[in-house]
Amino acid sequence: MANELAGGQTSLRRDRPNLSNYFWRFLVGREGVLLSVVLILGILIEVVSHGGLLRHASLNNLLMNIAIVSTSAIGMTFVILTAGIDVSIGAIVGLSTAVAAHIFEAHGGIPLAITVLVGVGALLGLLNSAVVSFARVPPIIATLGTMSIFRMLVFVVLGGKWISAIPFSITHIFVLTRVWVLPIALVISIVLMTMSSLMLSHSRRGRWLYALGDNPEGVRLAGVSATKLVIFAYTAMGVLSAVSALFMLAQSPLAQNNTGTGFELTVIAAVILGGTELMGGKGTIIGSFLGAIIVALVQDGVILLHIQPFWSGVILGAIILVSVASSSYGILARHQGEA
Repeated sequence: MANELAGGQTSLRRDRPNLSNYFWRFLVGREGVLLSVVLILGILIEVVSHGGLLRHASLNNLLMNIAIVSTSAIGMTFVILTAGIDVSIGAIVGLSTAVAAHIFEAHGGIPLAITVLVGVGALLGLLNSAVVSFARVPPIIATLGTMSIFRMLVFVVLGGKWISAIPFSITHIFVLTRVWVLPIALVISIVLMTMSSLMLSHSRRGRWLYALGDNPEGVRLAGVSATKLVIFAYTAMGVLSAVSALFMLAQSPLAQNNTGTGFELTVIAAVILGGTELMGGKGTIIGSFLGAIIVALVQDGVILLHIQPFWSGVILGAIILVSVASSSYGILARHQGEA
């Protein structure tokens, strides 16, 4: 009897999560490498800019940029895990911002504007999922088409004008209100990241999202609805893009026709840099979050070092190419090893 109890206690100790092992795997994995890059890049920019990065205005701008990019990066991770992609998110941000700005201009309250803004994002994401799932249009083509439609609707809603009637309380809530040194926008993004990461790693839906990108036929044979998974991923993408739009309004209280233009490149760069494979089935929310920090550092570094702004796009494009190339090389090496 004593031996059985001892054996049971040993089994319990073996099954108990070993936090030191998790921490070690994090350090030696891709996330650990990304964290090292964040630290090295941050120190390098701080030194070369003669302390410019940690100045109050610059640091606040960096933290808000991280919140904006990382929030949408969560949704993009969901989408890419399913072997999809959404290039319409910049237009979703623009249209959500335009609608919210109109509500503010008509003296609508903040709760109403936020509700409508998130609702618009959800509706546009749902539309994307319908085109991908029911019309069977490849994701890149589907979202290129909807991007053009959504961007046209931004012009229709704004009528070619700028709207600056954004209440200061939005800025006060999401930018100026802080938890320690972090603006509320970044705190919300971290909470969303934590919840999404737990969902992916500890729920059936999370496991099926990975499986859909890695083995869609297996998902079908298991009786799981691939359509529901795609709808979830793209709708979440729309909602999180709208939340990013809200943070953009808080940081820069202005709605204009080109709001969100090019934002999709920034988010895709963050997610791919974070280790999510374009073929689907592999990636983490934490990796995407760290990728978002690197992208935000690059964008802020270009400004602090007085480099021409277009170089930011060049660097982001290079990041995507190098990350995809290294990912493809890794996939090929694994397949050759299995053969």
